[in-house]
Amino acid sequence: MLFFGNHGDYEVTCKFLDKTGQRIAKKRICHNVSKKEASDSMRDYVTNRFSDIIDVAHPIKVVAKPAMTK
Repeated sequence: MLFFGNHGDYEVTCKFLDKTGQRIAKKRICHNVSKKEASDSMRDYVTNRFSDIIDVAHPIKVVAKPAMTK
């Protein structure tokens, strides 16, 4: 349900380190959500999907920006 006009499509990029120190970046498009919802969703996805390899001593960086439409 939309209450405000701040919903849209966001391109969300997440960067983190695995246990060997290798940098990993994942990118997704979140549709019809707020910027905070898109960021939170990506953080949850990465935490759940990569829980066995993620280095918890380093921060997970999430950046959400409006998706470019054609």
